[in-house]
Amino acid sequence: MSSPSIDIKDILESSEAGLTLVYGTDLFISFEPEAPDFCVTIYDTGGFPPQSGYTYDYPTIMIRCRGEIYGFIAAYAIMEDIKDVLHDRHNETWNSTRYVGIWAMGDVGLLGYDENNRPLLSLNFRMHRTN
Repeated sequence: MSSPSIDIKDILESSEAGLTLVYGTDLFISFEPEAPDFCVTIYDTGGFPPQSGYTYDYPTIMIRCRGEIYGFIAAYAIMEDIKDVLHDRHNETWNSTRYVGIWAMGDVGLLGYDENNRPLLSLNFRMHRTN
């Protein structure tokens, strides 16, 4: 199985729900670059322990959005679109990994603003997946 963040990146890039995120341009995995101002970064955040005797993994990810300068409203809207794309997906296979389900663990949260007055928002997901 690949890293959950890689599969989530592929789901977001292939979404037809109005998202136009492009890996390496405004969509990143595990590292948020200084530019561009607006970007979305996916982080693997561990997850929950596997159950004995089952082949399921229970990983979690955090998706972080950095908006344009003072661009809270637009950044929040993108995060809502991401939540709509990912929340309650089930029985799909991505990169040879079967996703039993993907669920948001809460709502979009504001982390604050960076030193350049760009809003930072986060959203966490849990998932069940197997080979």
